[in-house]
Amino acid sequence: MSSDRTEKATPQKLREARREGRVPRSVEVNTAVLMMVSALLLQGPGKTMVTNLKWIITDLVVNMSTVDLTFVWLQRKMMDIVLSLTPSIAMIIMVIMVTGIVVTIAQTGFLWASKNVGFKFDRINPLNGFKRIFSAKGLIELGRALLKLLVVGWVAYSFLRTRAFEVENLLQTDLISGVSDFMALAINLALRIGGAYIVLAAADFAYQRYDFMKNMRMTKQEIKEEFKRSEGDPIYKSRIRSQMRQMARRRMMASVPEATVVVTNPTHIAVALKYEAGMNAPKVVAKGAHKVAERIKAIAKENNVPVIENKPLARSMYKTMDLDQEISAEFYLAVAEILTTVYRMKGRIPQPAV
Repeated sequence: MSSDRTEKATPQKLREARREGRVPRSVEVNTAVLMMVSALLLQGPGKTMVTNLKWIITDLVVNMSTVDLTFVWLQRKMMDIVLSLTPSIAMIIMVIMVTGIVVTIAQTGFLWASKNVGFKFDRINPLNGFKRIFSAKGLIELGRALLKLLVVGWVAYSFLRTRAFEVENLLQTDLISGVSDFMALAINLALRIGGAYIVLAAADFAYQRYDFMKNMRMTKQEIKEEFKRSEGDPIYKSRIRSQMRQMARRRMMASVPEATVVVTNPTHIAVALKYEAGMNAPKVVAKGAHKVAERIKAIAKENNVPVIENKPLARSMYKTMDLDQEISAEFYLAVAEILTTVYRMKGRIPQPAV
């Protein structure tokens, strides 16, 4: 059956999937970005936090032997530690939370899947869990996890191998210097792993999108059935009619530059007529009221099509004439007078039809 799903998913099916919370999304993108942001934060607010932590440790080590270890002293010292570290920790947590939200929205948009709200037994059913693990998709996920482990392990090993001497020296330095050196080493390692993870995340997102669109494919029969359902949808019909009106209006506006004259109300109605030698009678190529009339007149002026005011004629033709229809005999005399004026303005008189 899957081999029959050769057609791309329709917008309707994609909207339904989105309402159910099914959208292409890569967890690895969130992990990679958060890893990079966390490493960068350790060089900003984190650096202040490490500095404060060093002074706290120094103070404790130096003064521990001289102070009276009472509950009051311990309480005061804990308060000093909290007040010293809380601003930096709060800043890091806040930035990480906002980053996670922004990255998720960037992938999925503002998504509220109401159908996913609530308890579903299938989610905790052990049998379904085993099926997922030992399915083809589960094996693919296992392969991707091993690939990520190999890449991250290789990056970490390559970095630490070149810093082996620095790692050994950590055990031989004093506590304060050791904390600073360890943090610098950890930040550099995190940045390198984060950079490699971003490459993996970009590839994973591309794969997730490809896999999602592949799973959303439809059979020709499903597309036919969806179209039948949509045909009966009033909103769908209204949208189709609106699109058809817009297309007809664009075609009508494209005919205005070819018109011979535009007869106006003068402000509320405009009717564009076209007459050439060999035609039986002038033909209505565009008409409209209010804003459409203003647009017809503007296009006519841009293309040097004469605009002539004749209120009774403009109103009558607007009400009784359809687009691409030759004018009725009752309008011949009035339109002939207007065309004579136009041709005199242009300095030419057309030859009558034979």
